[in-house]
Amino acid sequence: MTTQMNKDVTEVLLPSMGEGIAEATVVKWLKKPGDMVSKDEPLLEVSTDKVDTEIPAPATGTLLKTNASEGATIEVNATIGWIGPKGAEVPAISAAPIVASPTTAASASSKTATSKAPAQTSSMTNPGTARSGATNVGFFHDGDTTKRSSPLVRKMARDFGVDLRRVPGSGLGGRITKNDLLAWQQSPASLAAHGEPIAAAKPLLAGVTTTSTNGVEMLEGVPVRREKMTKMRRLIAEHMIESVRVSAHVTTVFEIDLHKVVAIREKNKKSFAEREGFNLTFTPFLIRAAVEAIKKFPVVNVSVDGDEVLWKDSINIGCAVALGSEGGGGLIVPVIKNAESKKLVDICRSLNDLATRARSKKLQPDEVIGGTFSVTNPGGWGSITSNPIINQPQVAMLGIGAIVKRPVVLENDQIGIRPMMMASLTFDHRVIDGEGGAMWLAEYKRILENWSEEP
Repeated sequence: MTTQMNKDVTEVLLPSMGEGIAEATVVKWLKKPGDMVSKDEPLLEVSTDKVDTEIPAPATGTLLKTNASEGATIEVNATIGWIGPKGAEVPAISAAPIVASPTTAASASSKTATSKAPAQTSSMTNPGTARSGATNVGFFHDGDTTKRSSPLVRKMARDFGVDLRRVPGSGLGGRITKNDLLAWQQSPASLAAHGEPIAAAKPLLAGVTTTSTNGVEMLEGVPVRREKMTKMRRLIAEHMIESVRVSAHVTTVFEIDLHKVVAIREKNKKSFAEREGFNLTFTPFLIRAAVEAIKKFPVVNVSVDGDEVLWKDSINIGCAVALGSEGGGGLIVPVIKNAESKKLVDICRSLNDLATRARSKKLQPDEVIGGTFSVTNPGGWGSITSNPIINQPQVAMLGIGAIVKRPVVLENDQIGIRPMMMASLTFDHRVIDGEGGAMWLAEYKRILENWSEEP
């Protein structure tokens, strides 16, 4: 995080943000030059392709100078500012390395490629137009590019069919960034092996055509006001569209009687709140049941890599958390790691901690990666059922509906009032058949309807 320039001035570096994350965007400086800061006090907010988080001050003193403007995308370990005694001098240093935006990078790559185009070719191909015998080696498993690119970049390269050995990197030590890959894809240097151009992939976020009437922008005759998406909102949009493109989504729905879960919660909620300091909700019960069902039917806990299935040793549950206005809006999916070894009370504690810190932007990047199965709970707002979109590279997501008291037919054809819930499982039909999805959800139903564990 820091390097001591001398005994008085502390250099502030953009810290490591977790495995596979090489850059972050400065969202907002919480302090300005001249402000006093205390060690571990939030200094600035940054955003990665995984999470928005706050960077704490590494020392107590005056923020002497910042070296990265808001909106700039900076490489990990770059100098972003200095803290020291008021009036202390800071060393002369160039601005922090800024990762070019896709548009800027594409323009720069195009200019370079124009002068070199006759001598350059690329193995970039679209899946449906690949030539027989063409090879796309090196874009995923090549040792050199593995060191010079993140897992996200290698996955994008694999999806686009790009040989990363041909892509120039603008990052530290020649590291290939996401923007480098996007720029390469759009540049004239991105040609097929025999010199035939391949149409660039369509942008994930499609545009619309508007008109202007008396200086007012109109869409199909309706006045509109433009507002740029936040980085998080754009990443969510891209991630969801990509998921629908990659996975064959199928959803199955079961109705579940939760009277035993409700009884145990009612029995324990007062003592639980006094002991733990937070309320006992239904969600941890529903997550715990999902973990037990995964143990019996682990196919919902895999990933797909081409024509191979990746079986996972851990059950890491991603829990969708709506950030609300206090968190800047949007959605984030923190992960309960190694949930297979946690009891109900452990899941209660983990979920409360992650959700609380997600809403206050206190999550660390490695707390939103590594999920193997995800749960979303729109039932908290009254939704009866939902068709979730799978969180890639997972193959299934559980949707939890509202718990509603309704009359139901019990044993011996008696009518009773029971707390009922719809649970939906959206799964990837590439690897899970309809029977497999239904069997998992049937097991999930069986576990909840026979619940006995207390928190």
